[in-house]
Amino acid sequence: MNWTKIFSLFSPQSLLWLALILALAGSLKHLAFIFASVDGDEIMGWLQAVAIDAGLFALAYSLKVRKVSRRSVKPLWFGVVLFSGISIYGNLAYGLVSIEGSLPYWIRSTQPYILAGSLPILVLFLAELLSDDRQHEQKEAAKVAKRQAVVPNDTVLDAANQERQVIIEHRQARVVQMMAQGLSYPDIADELGVSLSTIKRDTKTLNGAKPLVY
Repeated sequence: MNWTKIFSLFSPQSLLWLALILALAGSLKHLAFIFASVDGDEIMGWLQAVAIDAGLFALAYSLKVRKVSRRSVKPLWFGVVLFSGISIYGNLAYGLVSIEGSLPYWIRSTQPYILAGSLPILVLFLAELLSDDRQHEQKEAAKVAKRQAVVPNDTVLDAANQERQVIIEHRQARVVQMMAQGLSYPDIADELGVSLSTIKRDTKTLNGAKPLVY
């Protein structure tokens, strides 16, 4: 069988996921056996094993996500080391049982404490991690909303410019009417509530001069 040709059919990413699934499957069997050896409940043993390995995977994935977003990963390393240690402990215990037929005394004496404490700690740690991620998302959303409020988008700017142009054109029409009535520049400025320089610029624009931006 040509394994090279078989592997060439899959992308490196697919092979990594396959390796991960196989590693988790092997670890689950070992951890489930050790967890079930405490009270003999195989179903709970499997559930606890899934919780440990799934939690470890979630922590490893969160490390990658936080690195990409340039967030601190120091708190996550505590969880990764802790639950990696529990996984190693369970796999080691399974291996010793397979070789020696029974668990060494040092594992039997520590097993109830380690297995009993692992799940509550995992729940608390992951709950805190989820809460921290949620707070980060809310802060990022608030920053985006603030930037959008400070910097108007193109639609808002276009609407503001159109409204400004309407106001200018209306004022210039009034200037034409008042000039036809013989009012002076100061009188027109007072009547419209604008500066004298504004009226002068309006008259230049009306007389065909290049409009000034003001």
